[in-house]
Amino acid sequence: MAAKPIMVLLVGETARSSLQLLRWLSRRSCRCQFAQSYQDACNLVSCTQFDLVISQYQLSDRTAFPLLDWLAGSPATLFFSTRVEDGSLWLKMLEQGKRCVGAPVLRQNGLMEALGTVLDTSVESYQVEDVASELT
Repeated sequence: MAAKPIMVLLVGETARSSLQLLRWLSRRSCRCQFAQSYQDACNLVSCTQFDLVISQYQLSDRTAFPLLDWLAGSPATLFFSTRVEDGSLWLKMLEQGKRCVGAPVLRQNGLMEALGTVLDTSVESYQVEDVASELT
């Protein structure tokens, strides 16, 4: 049985233009989709269940903050980024659809470790679902 791909949505230019991030996700067998704006992201979220959403906070048409409400209660984990002088800062806003309160701000090197944990959790949950479906 083939493993279910991990669905990732990258919103805005920061996440999409990070070649290092895209290569890293590709090596983890993630299926990535891209959105330039909040509206594009909403359109994709309405028809696809994402495991991970990585978004700039400030998008071309508005802030990404309302994505929290769109994704709350879903299996998605959501990270927001904002640009700073020497790169980007990242903040986990949702973990598997639950709001994160007091999550630490991450730099790029901390983001990869946090994403690895999220992706490992997603794979484990799919394996449990597969076993449960085989038993019924």
